[in-house]
Amino acid sequence: MYFMNEIFEEMFDAAEQLSGVDTDSTKTLSNLVRQLESVTKDMDEVELHLKKLKQERNRLCMEAIPAVMEEMDVTRLDVGEVSVTIKPFVSASIPVARREEAFQWLTDHNCQHIIKNDVILSFRAGDDNKANELMLSLEEQGHHPENKKHIHAGTLKAWVKERVTDGKPIDLDLFGAFVAKTAEIK
Repeated sequence: MYFMNEIFEEMFDAAEQLSGVDTDSTKTLSNLVRQLESVTKDMDEVELHLKKLKQERNRLCMEAIPAVMEEMDVTRLDVGEVSVTIKPFVSASIPVARREEAFQWLTDHNCQHIIKNDVILSFRAGDDNKANELMLSLEEQGHHPENKKHIHAGTLKAWVKERVTDGKPIDLDLFGAFVAKTAEIK
C-alpha cells in the first residue's frame, strides 16, 4: 500500500507542476517535436537511399562497365558526348593489428623508404636513426617525446599501384590493399 501512495503522490506533484504551463505553448512545442521527428525520419530515409545509389554507382563503375569493356577488348570508348575510360583503381590502408608486420615486410623488401618516423616534427622517410637519436637526447634532457611511425595514405596507395603495375611481389592483405579496374566518365 505504501508503494501505491508514493505513485499517487508523484502523479499529484507532476499535475501541480503542469498546472502553470501555458496550453498554447504546449501545443506549439508538441507540434515542433512532431516536426523534428518527421524531418529526422525523412533524413534517415534519404541517407539510406543515397547509400543504395552509391552502391549501385560502384557496381556499375567497378564491375559492370569494366566487364563489358574488357569483353569488347577496349579501354576507352566514346558514347555520345561522354568518354568512358577504364583506369586502375587502388586503395590501401594497413590494418592497425598488422602495422609492425607490414613495416618489417617493407624493410625486408628494401622499401622502408616510404615509412615516416615522427617525433613531434616529421622526419623524411628513412631517417630512423636520426629520429631515434633525437628521441634519446630529448629523454636524457627530461622530455617525454612521442614517436610515431606511419606511411602517408597517398604514398601507400601510390606505392601499391606501382608494385602491382610493375608486377613486383606484394602481399595485398598485409597492406589492406584492394586493386580493381574502374570506369571513369568524362
